[in-house]
Amino acid sequence: MNSNLASQLLSSVMGWDYVKLNTERPGLEFMGNMKYDAYDRFMPGTRFMSNLVQWLNQFDEEDRQIAYKFVKDKLVFISSTQMNYLVNLLYDLKIKTILLKKATDYTSMPSYMLCNKRVQKQYEIEKRSSLIVGLSDGAHTDILRRNAGFNNEQVLTNYYPDSKKLSDMLSALRNDDKLLGLEHPYFRSIFLIDDFTASGKSFIRYQKDDAHYHGKLKKIIDELCAINDKEDSSITDSEHEEQTARHLSYLLDPSRSETYIYILFCMATNKAIENIRKSLNEYLNARGFNNVKYEIHVVQLLDDSLSQEIINDSDLIKVLRKPKYLHKNLKQDKAYKVGNTTRPYLGFDECALPLVLSHNTPNNSLPILWQDSDNNNQFKGLFPRISRH
Repeated sequence: MNSNLASQLLSSVMGWDYVKLNTERPGLEFMGNMKYDAYDRFMPGTRFMSNLVQWLNQFDEEDRQIAYKFVKDKLVFISSTQMNYLVNLLYDLKIKTILLKKATDYTSMPSYMLCNKRVQKQYEIEKRSSLIVGLSDGAHTDILRRNAGFNNEQVLTNYYPDSKKLSDMLSALRNDDKLLGLEHPYFRSIFLIDDFTASGKSFIRYQKDDAHYHGKLKKIIDELCAINDKEDSSITDSEHEEQTARHLSYLLDPSRSETYIYILFCMATNKAIENIRKSLNEYLNARGFNNVKYEIHVVQLLDDSLSQEIINDSDLIKVLRKPKYLHKNLKQDKAYKVGNTTRPYLGFDECALPLVLSHNTPNNSLPILWQDSDNNNQFKGLFPRISRH
């Protein structure tokens, strides 16, 4: 659909005259060209303006102005360029700062002595001995690795690597020139990376229905605290690789007194950080993992006012609450039921976010933004998402 036709249809759907259309059109086309057209989940050839027309046409006539005002005034769209910038800052502001602090502490140098040769040498050791683990396909570990100059053998895109991969990583670490003189080095710092969290429940949560903890952090902590099979010197290398079960803890010094992990997000809400910290503390205590210490770092913290403005907008809430704009089976979705479903029209766990990420829309955002369906009788979101679950 070309721009002129989309504009004419928008004018018809919204009941705008020529003056009103020409007042609104420039801003919509500008944002489309700058950001919205590049949404990864749009079908080939789809543009924001044409999608906006079809989206608005699904609303009752009295609701269209409210829906349009929401998109115009409250929508937050994070482009791929902006997300890549946040990934770069993740290293420059967070990881690098942590590693420099470890280097100055190890060399007993004051924090302002960052250019000291001993500090710089120790910094290179700390950097090469860092394990980077991506917690989802949105972690952008490829961008982080290139920007930071990490070795490919210290970056994992998942937290369940096979035994051969773990063996290769440790071997590459011990053969690296930067660690010459160190006897049997291991990975010293663990950085768990992800792009975004709004509720924190996909990372760690306690489910009453089965009385167990679940989530990515639970799984990876179990991996880091697991006991590896003992190596048998009587078998060949190939047999050894097949028979020996190894966990992430294989990369860590078994004599270590503490396991320290850094959990880093490009973007997160206060709600998510509080939920993660509470549930993680409870899980560590329940399992007796007193030797596991952690820190949580966020580059861009999303203010609570972002969702509060949605909740306080009574006109918008009236629209969102209409059953015709919400998929009937949403509350029964297994992944959706993990969060609070008292007000499902506010998104997963009632996060009420007006947020769209260029590669996908989080289900923590309002369902009118991301619902997708092959059923023509169901409401289709402005930026349909693909579920990661």
